Amino acid sequence: MMIGPRNRQEDCIFDGITVFQTDLLLRKNGFTTSHLLLTVCDGMGGHAAGETASLYLCEQLGRIDWRNLISTDSIRDALADIQQASMEHLPANSGTTIAGLLVGEEKTIAFNAGDSRTYRLRPESIEYLSHDHTRVQEMVDQALVDNARASRHPMKNLIEFGIGPVFERAWPIRQVYLNEAPIESPAWYLLCSDGLTDVMPDKKIHELLMPDPIENGNRLYNALKRKGLKDNTSFIIAEIR
Repeated sequence: MMIGPRNRQEDCIFDGITVFQTDLLLRKNGFTTSHLLLTVCDGMGGHAAGETASLYLCEQLGRIDWRNLISTDSIRDALADIQQASMEHLPANSGTTIAGLLVGEEKTIAFNAGDSRTYRLRPESIEYLSHDHTRVQEMVDQALVDNARASRHPMKNLIEFGIGPVFERAWPIRQVYLNEAPIESPAWYLLCSDGLTDVMPDKKIHELLMPDPIENGNRLYNALKRKGLKDNTSFIIAEIR
């Protein structure tokens, strides 16, 4: 799902088959495969730079045949290669966050750069699988700010790391966050841009989506509409069986 008030859609999603960068309301798709890559990207840079960066990243990842590449090294190498290529192909002031989920026959790998997020949903809980690359998250990691204050901090959207030329200096000192786990079946996952998590706490997201996240995606969508969004918002809900 993609929705938002901005004239330009700087978010981009890849649902395993198609790259989308136009408003998309509650599209459902089911298929059988031995591997699956899902991504949500949130571009930045002003003018057309943000939308160019997020689209570029989704398209580059979507061109890779992941069948024999279900590993943390493969993801890290692919994103590093794309980062290097972006220096030639993207505007100098552009960049994008990414939240991704790579699913194989035996394991899943959640990964992110920036503040787009991946969650695992269970009937009794919502588990945060990614880790924000933001100034405020660094404060939380150092016990300088607690999570309650972090959600309201004025610098919560100051991104320290992502993909694109604007993050050139960050790449030698920061890393893509990777979270590998054995596959669960059935399992539900939520990937989203910060347009969702900035306006809705995890507990409320879980409440709206359970007990059937796929069918209840419309409940989350309607709740977001009632919030009066200030930023474009994108999310993917996936059920893995």
